Amino acid sequence: MRLHRNIKSTLLALSLMAMAPMGCQDILEADYRADLGPEYFSTPDGLQAGVNASYAICRYFWGSEGFAGTAVAGTDEVVRGGDGNLDYHSYTNITPQDGAIGGIWNNSYVAINNMNGVLQFGPDANMASDKKNNLLGEAKFLRAFFYFMLVQNFGDVPLSLTFNTSPNTTATRTPVKQVYEAIIKDLTEAIGQLPDKPATANGSKGKASKPAALHLLAKVYLTKGWNPNAREGNGQTDFVSAYNTAKSLIDNRATYGVDLEQDFADVFRNGNEYGKEALFVMDRNTDPVFSESGYNQGSAPDNGNKENRSNHYWVMFYTQDMPLNRGISGLTSAQQSATGKLVARDVNYGRPFRRFRPTPYTYQTFDNKDISASFNRDFDSRYDKTFQKVWLYNRPTGTAGEDGSTTNITPPTTSRGTLVKGDTALYLPGREVTEEERKKLKGVILAPSEYTVEWFPTMTKHLDPTRQHFNDPSDRPIILMRLGETYLIAAEAAFKADRLQDAADMINAIRRRAAYRTSYPTGFGMADAIQAMTITSSQVTLDLILRERTRELYGEYMRWYDLARTRTLVERVKAYNVQGAPNVKEFHMLRPIPSGTQLDLLTNKNEFPQNPGY
Repeated sequence: MRLHRNIKSTLLALSLMAMAPMGCQDILEADYRADLGPEYFSTPDGLQAGVNASYAICRYFWGSEGFAGTAVAGTDEVVRGGDGNLDYHSYTNITPQDGAIGGIWNNSYVAINNMNGVLQFGPDANMASDKKNNLLGEAKFLRAFFYFMLVQNFGDVPLSLTFNTSPNTTATRTPVKQVYEAIIKDLTEAIGQLPDKPATANGSKGKASKPAALHLLAKVYLTKGWNPNAREGNGQTDFVSAYNTAKSLIDNRATYGVDLEQDFADVFRNGNEYGKEALFVMDRNTDPVFSESGYNQGSAPDNGNKENRSNHYWVMFYTQDMPLNRGISGLTSAQQSATGKLVARDVNYGRPFRRFRPTPYTYQTFDNKDISASFNRDFDSRYDKTFQKVWLYNRPTGTAGEDGSTTNITPPTTSRGTLVKGDTALYLPGREVTEEERKKLKGVILAPSEYTVEWFPTMTKHLDPTRQHFNDPSDRPIILMRLGETYLIAAEAAFKADRLQDAADMINAIRRRAAYRTSYPTGFGMADAIQAMTITSSQVTLDLILRERTRELYGEYMRWYDLARTRTLVERVKAYNVQGAPNVKEFHMLRPIPSGTQLDLLTNKNEFPQNPGY
């Protein structure tokens, strides 16, 4: 999980010199240094540093709270928990002044201009041709990666493929179809230059490789095919290209050293971020000096904007006092009113930010009732491997800031007994329970009908028990692309190309994997689960594909992009999200162009229109 130690200083230098197409930023004029000019990219160090810097820029996105909100809030999958900004959940205050949106725009163009410099001057670098070829392929991958981010969020955007060295005050928006053409050209060329496996010494998936480029190209074709302003004709050519590209990756996975994990739980198992299913990750560094993240409650650069706090956002308020005897009858008045703290904050359970909690749609989707009204959720292991179900009694923890070194804490006593360390203090089975079940557990059971804005299942994919302190951000790499999604990209493309059996085959590969458990409940085995999980071509619909993406990809920062891509954002938010339903509009499928760092700096504003609705 270690990165090159020159990333931090190089990013600062290159960020100061990089002129985004919107130009005219005072800081860039004031701090531009002649010794960091274009000739730097034509040196081996400059070529490597330019590419490294753009990888590092990803950390402004994945892991930051602002970007996380833009990616998942205001969708069918999540609503706000007990804390956090409500704007993206409720579609009430998304404006051109929004910092999260500005961050996507500004940081993407910094990375793009770095890559423009690398690709314009890097071919002259005096270095081994194979290494130089790989670096130029990485640069094309990254430029396409960031332009794809921009067109998904903003539509028509300025397209520049040459290095900017001086500020300007004019710009125009390039039609989205032309931007897609540039993205596809970059990725197609990158595939021919990148290695089959990432060129890293430690097995990291934090560098571009051929399978990552194939995955991204397939998703680009898929997204382009849905967009009437970008696609070729009715999109069929794009959908076929998306399917063929994804299928090429799937069919050649042995060549690329990738495959589906046998057990869904292993995809996000701590320490397996470079596992066989991962195609591309946003890397992190466990060395406090170079991590760009706080540690042991220390401070971080950029006021935390590059910290990975994904380990906090999805965690419920498990430390809050709660009724000790809920759902139990025949109690004394004292027992009926008894409350207590069942669990103290620790590194295993995370810091309860409560930014995102599942909607009823999400719970229902993991039940697979869209597949069959009588479906047994135990056939699909993904709920149990996505959400936390058990919290153990852990008080006193002896950790400063929670229980401290206190040893005289009185353990809570329920009507079933007094808790001791190691007891199940809190159990969220994800289903309704009987009073008899409650009486068998010394701790407290919380059923779905009892969930609140504070109490709900914690999503576990990003938890990090290796931190020095329970309040620390995570130093785990974040998986941005994985083969599991490649199958679903192929399925969606096949569905749109009216190849329903191909779509079903791709979905079944994922669903059959989800049937795997190391042990099965009494009454059925793996063969029974696989049979129940298998769908037919007649069951393939867009709704099923989107639900399958929820079951497989929940919490992986894709959902707003999924709904915007498929033009289902308004329909599904109105149907499944009570916070977003009153205000969501069609124009919310694009974000506003930033004003302070773009529109307000232009002298030709009449030639650079804002997106409708903002």
